[in-house]
Amino acid sequence: MSEARRSARILLIEDDESFAALVRAHLRTLGLDRTASVLATATYQSGVPALETAGTLAAALERMAKRRFDLVIADLNLPDSSGLDTLKALVGRGEQLILVLTGEDDRHVADAALEHGAYDFLPKGQMGPEVLRRLLRLATIQAGTVGSLRDSEAQLRSAALEQAAHIRHQEKVARFGQLALAQRDPAAIAAEAVQTVLEALEAEAVAYLERGADAGELVVRRVVGLPAPPAATVACAAGSPLDRVLSKGESLLLKGPDLPLPFAWARAASAALLVPVRGEEGAKGALLALAPASVPFGAAEQKLVEVAASVLSAGLQRIESEVRLALLAQFDSLTGLPNRALLSDRFAQMIVQAKRRKARLGVLFIDLDDFKAVNDTLGHAAGDELLKEIAARLQSGVRQGDTVARISGDEFAVLLGDLARDEDAALVAQKLITEAGRPVVLRGQEVFVTASIGIAAYPTNGDSAEALIGAADAAMYRAKQSGRGSYQFFTAEINQRTRARAQLGSELHRALEREEFALVYQAKFDLRSGEPCGAEALLRWRRGQAGMVSPAEFIPVLEETGLIVAVGEWVLRRACEDLRAWPAAGLRSVPVAVNLSARQFRQVDLDTRMRGIIERSGVALPLIEFEITESHLMQDPDHAIRVMRALSDAGIHIAIDDFGTGYSSLAYLTRFPVSALKIDRSFVARALSDQAAAAIVRAIIEMAHTLGFTVVAEGVETDLQAAFLRSLGCDQAQGYFFAKPVPEAEFRRLIAARG
Repeated sequence: MSEARRSARILLIEDDESFAALVRAHLRTLGLDRTASVLATATYQSGVPALETAGTLAAALERMAKRRFDLVIADLNLPDSSGLDTLKALVGRGEQLILVLTGEDDRHVADAALEHGAYDFLPKGQMGPEVLRRLLRLATIQAGTVGSLRDSEAQLRSAALEQAAHIRHQEKVARFGQLALAQRDPAAIAAEAVQTVLEALEAEAVAYLERGADAGELVVRRVVGLPAPPAATVACAAGSPLDRVLSKGESLLLKGPDLPLPFAWARAASAALLVPVRGEEGAKGALLALAPASVPFGAAEQKLVEVAASVLSAGLQRIESEVRLALLAQFDSLTGLPNRALLSDRFAQMIVQAKRRKARLGVLFIDLDDFKAVNDTLGHAAGDELLKEIAARLQSGVRQGDTVARISGDEFAVLLGDLARDEDAALVAQKLITEAGRPVVLRGQEVFVTASIGIAAYPTNGDSAEALIGAADAAMYRAKQSGRGSYQFFTAEINQRTRARAQLGSELHRALEREEFALVYQAKFDLRSGEPCGAEALLRWRRGQAGMVSPAEFIPVLEETGLIVAVGEWVLRRACEDLRAWPAAGLRSVPVAVNLSARQFRQVDLDTRMRGIIERSGVALPLIEFEITESHLMQDPDHAIRVMRALSDAGIHIAIDDFGTGYSSLAYLTRFPVSALKIDRSFVARALSDQAAAAIVRAIIEMAHTLGFTVVAEGVETDLQAAFLRSLGCDQAQGYFFAKPVPEAEFRRLIAARG
């Protein structure tokens, strides 16, 4: 029953038994008599006041110490006390109303009593049923008012305690959050978490648990509050409370006795809170807090543990992210090998040690030959599988202390320590070439790749990691030029070539801006009429004051640097400008062939870009012919067919250049939407002296005519060669015998002269 609704309690302090009996008689008259004997055995009934009597001050104070009274009716003159001393003793014992009984002529006593805390006074002679009724009503009102006040005080006190606990919890969690942000050790963060919860909740014990490596296994990472450390691992049964928390990610409050937990030290607790600690994929662990019998857990305690679990989760995930970032910064995510940054760091350390010990080191720079063909034909997923397999083979082919790293794409490097002589690196290189050359089964298909390797040695070729890796890289390119599937040591000649090539690349970046590129045109002639029937646009570069640079030198550099794309588009625009100008000058238009590089041909939007340039120039599309070498087409025939078909559908003619050198199959040749084949100059040069070359030329011409292609012979330099080709029915020819490559103005004159 609340304080606001209980019955009024009245204490009558009177040593005159007859007056006490009179008061009880009046209560009986009112039908409200409840004596002290009833108080000892029964609960007050709502609305019925209860009366107790005491004949001495001592007895009254004893009763007031045991229970609270709403109204005290007191005669101040008692056997053990008198006057205002009695009143002062009663006032000091509580908040009850005190009514002082006086004689008829004790007005001065009444006034003094009011001054010292009495509520009112009543002459004994005026005590009757109606007066008593009014007093009882007053006591009942007082009981309700005081009860309400006490309830409010209790609520305020409870709210204040809750607020204080909330603030204490916030302070603890805030401190833990700061520590979690600063920590780099997962174990230290877990230790802070359990200690924070233990102190904030005044818990019996707190533990942090994590999923183990095996299914159904739990690892106890940290426990505080126990006299001895518990077992490190326990089994977590399916469907158990802990399993539900970890699988569903929900908090649980378990109440004892005999808690269903897999820990002997936890079962006897009165209650347990289980809160999941989340990872990137579901709960990775849980916080377990055990409540002592004196401190039950409620919503506030559960909220605190959940906040602590959230901070712990954020701290652990931050550390895991930092570890992953560190790994990504130093290791290749596909193969797990060290990356270039870590390779350079290790190599620098090895060089420092080698200087002290006067030891020799080696670095191998490895590139997979034609790796792009695997990506293009089988897809990037298959290419990734190939890279992982090659990485594993390289690791198995070197010593335990050597380092294998992935540089980028299909490039790897190997650091070799403690070489007896530089030449020993060649033994390792040959072993790795053999390992890489073994077939790899990808998607049920055997794939063969080769590796080209460049070798540099410390201290022979340099004394820094950067210089030696660069030297090995340069040697690798020389190995590729030498036939692939081989190795090459770095030499002074390679160094000189590399420096020259780098300088060339640097100047080529500015050649377009400086307008150093120019076009020359080499005419094609109709072998039957002897008249010019077209031209091939060829790129030339005047390198500042150094003069003209051979295309054989700068075209490969344009390809390597990617500048060939921008330069190739410039060639097409310039050729279109010249084509548009010829009719305006009164000259007839002849088709112009423009070469497409391999890098250009790999562009997914090549047809759109090329057609856009031609259409914007105002030149008719059939006046442009694109030449692409046979070897480039055969790197990815299916892609070539798609691109060539898009260009052909737009009305642009396509010719296969250097035909006879790229091993085209007849099956693909019939699918290529081309208009012409250009016989490679090497066959034309040997046709009059080599029967095999002559037979190849004859076969190409016959096959091309059968398929409806025009045949163009390249590199015709003599009248006899021209006559031979004419006798075989070759359609067109191009070479120094007819015309050298000339500037546009001179080509105009040639066209004008031939009408």
